[in-house]
Amino acid sequence: MTNSNLKDFSNFHANLAQSAYTGRPSNFPFDSQRDSDKELLNSGQSLYFDFSQDNKFYNKDKKEWEITPGGKHLSHDGKVYLQPDPDLHTVEDKIKLQVGDPGGGVHQEEPPIKLYQKGLLTDEKAGFNAYYLTDTPTLTNDTTKTYMSIRGSDAISYENLNDWVDNDAKFALNHIHIPQAKLATAGMKAKIAEMREKAPNATMDITGHSLGTIVSAQGVAGLSDEELEKIGKVVLFDGPDTTKSLKKMGLSDEKIQKISEKIEYYVNPFDIVGMLNREHTIAKLPGDSDEPLKKPVGKVNVLVPLHYTQITDPESSHDFGVFQSDGKGNLLTASEDFHPELLRAGEKLSRLIATSLDSLRALGVDDNVATNVLNSIMRGEFKIKAAIGYGVYENFTTEYSKIVEEARQESIKWDREAIPHYQEQLRNGNLTGEKRILVRAQLLQTAAQLANFDIEDKVKSVKTLLSDAKEDIQNIVKETRSTAFDMVGYLSSSEVTNLLSGFDTTSFWDEGVASDTKTAATSFLTQIQQLGESLVKASGSFETIDRDSAEDFNNLLADVKQTWRGKNGSPNG
Repeated sequence: MTNSNLKDFSNFHANLAQSAYTGRPSNFPFDSQRDSDKELLNSGQSLYFDFSQDNKFYNKDKKEWEITPGGKHLSHDGKVYLQPDPDLHTVEDKIKLQVGDPGGGVHQEEPPIKLYQKGLLTDEKAGFNAYYLTDTPTLTNDTTKTYMSIRGSDAISYENLNDWVDNDAKFALNHIHIPQAKLATAGMKAKIAEMREKAPNATMDITGHSLGTIVSAQGVAGLSDEELEKIGKVVLFDGPDTTKSLKKMGLSDEKIQKISEKIEYYVNPFDIVGMLNREHTIAKLPGDSDEPLKKPVGKVNVLVPLHYTQITDPESSHDFGVFQSDGKGNLLTASEDFHPELLRAGEKLSRLIATSLDSLRALGVDDNVATNVLNSIMRGEFKIKAAIGYGVYENFTTEYSKIVEEARQESIKWDREAIPHYQEQLRNGNLTGEKRILVRAQLLQTAAQLANFDIEDKVKSVKTLLSDAKEDIQNIVKETRSTAFDMVGYLSSSEVTNLLSGFDTTSFWDEGVASDTKTAATSFLTQIQQLGESLVKASGSFETIDRDSAEDFNNLLADVKQTWRGKNGSPNG
């Protein structure tokens, strides 16, 4: 996981899912709270969060301050209350040791090797972390909505191998009922029972990201039909399909269908985790049979990402920073009518993942080796070249890059063809109401994306030209100095040296100017991307514009300019 954060707090469920992690603009984990807030939770009181407000925080990964703008049109105006876990306590994990006595003999000692937190919604040893939130300060008859946000995999380390070995790797290879999901089911059951007693009119939404989506789906699968009635929506981000695992758990097709009606996924077509187990469920590819696509669990939305990136890139395809939302908080998604090439890209990646996992199984790898290969893919590295699974890794990374780049080129082509089509639709005057609003929004979104692609290519070209120019100058200087020293038969060595004094790369290449040029190009790209983000967000306001006067449109544009300039510190435009 990189810490590529949501660009704004416009989508309520995405806000909750992201905040389950540490090091984010807003954080639910107990250890991330200020001492005063920890005391508040320890006393049994709730902790107030408001996603309608801007949040300034220091991104340790990027080593810079970031401002996440507050969201509009949010449930409960963006206000929720994090409830304490009354069962949360510290547990000492001990190991039994036989220790020799000075006078001979031995005795047994049990020194603590690790302290970890454990409660109803937390088991750090198992890697399980969930957070319960409500729309009121306490759970009462006035409560109408509650939420459970479930954390996904932390960045791989010795301390959280449970996430990767016991859960991620075993699920990917064997579709197991993962240990964390069993803990989630117990937590859900307890909270549903508490809701029935204290807030009988309330329902509970569940949200999660990455591993948290598996935990959520399998956790819900463990509920009875009666308990399932208390679940509102299950909104999941960048997670795999769980159909095979639910069937292995013994669920009937009828029960899986009931669960599916609750679940909605948002997945990036370039994300390895989100595309796991989704082969033959997203789109038909050339050469496919007429056999219908398989039905996955839940409704699946394929995102139109802000950046066309891989999972290892700084703006990772697996992280929240590539999400795009309009002014109403709706995430931008692909369809047969809007960026269908992304559906095909997701299908290609999903099939690549499936064949790669089949290759690992054929090699007879165990869970530890599978974890190493999966981790290598996530990190974009494979240190032990001779290790089993290297061939699988190398082929995967090559084909993965091709899928992303091909989709980017197809999207550029689609944008260029779509813009005049949208313009013609708007010119002919046949569109009215919601359809006209949608087409105007899609035109704006398409134009913004094409501008981003165009500037990305130009910035890349500038950097390439600078690099090539520097290399040319270095070669010219090298060749000239070599020719000069060949003249030593006519001049003395000291005369040649004096002649070439100052004749080096620094005399003809200003590194400061080159660096400033690269920085300026990158800064310009960032500004164009931010302008595009502002325009996409503004598209959600078209309904108001259509309904009201031209003055409203001018106000909208002014708001876009202010947002963009505010991000870039350019008060004068």
